Amino acid sequence: MKNLTKTIKSIRSEVRGKDMRFRIQAKAELLVQDLEEDISDEVGELMGKLTTEFTGGSEIELASYVFDQIRQALLDEIKKQLK
Repeated sequence: MKNLTKTIKSIRSEVRGKDMRFRIQAKAELLVQDLEEDISDEVGELMGKLTTEFTGGSEIELASYVFDQIRQALLDEIKKQLK
């Protein structure tokens, strides 16, 4: 049991160490970058599936609004799935 406790303490210390934190941060940055690109692609695809016509205002404003709404809904769902 003492060996297990020592091993766990050693692992925890190494993971929290400066070198490993930098490695983890670098990987997280890559994942976020890829995820942001994927989310933008998916939002664009979902925008194309809308049946509502963009009328009643500036088409650019409405497209931006739609993009933001779909992106936020997608991010909310991703957060739910990650929990």
